[in-house]
Amino acid sequence: MKSKFLTLDWKDFSRGLLIAFLTAVLTGVINILDTGAVFTWVTLKPVLIAGISAALSYLLKCLATNSQDQMFKREPRLA
Repeated sequence: MKSKFLTLDWKDFSRGLLIAFLTAVLTGVINILDTGAVFTWVTLKPVLIAGISAALSYLLKCLATNSQDQMFKREPRLA
């Protein structure tokens, strides 16, 4: 984690997108296996919601941590 408190860098965005993609894929597989349905809006809506929620959660976590991976703390001052 290199980004500073209340900032995001490209690694944060790319990891957020990866988490969103993986969450959506896993949620979709679970829904399809559970209902036996094909791709309809009813089965895709929870997949999209889960993916977007996971990405936003990760990005909010990144915003709230500093470069030392401490939550809700400012950057440590240099001596």
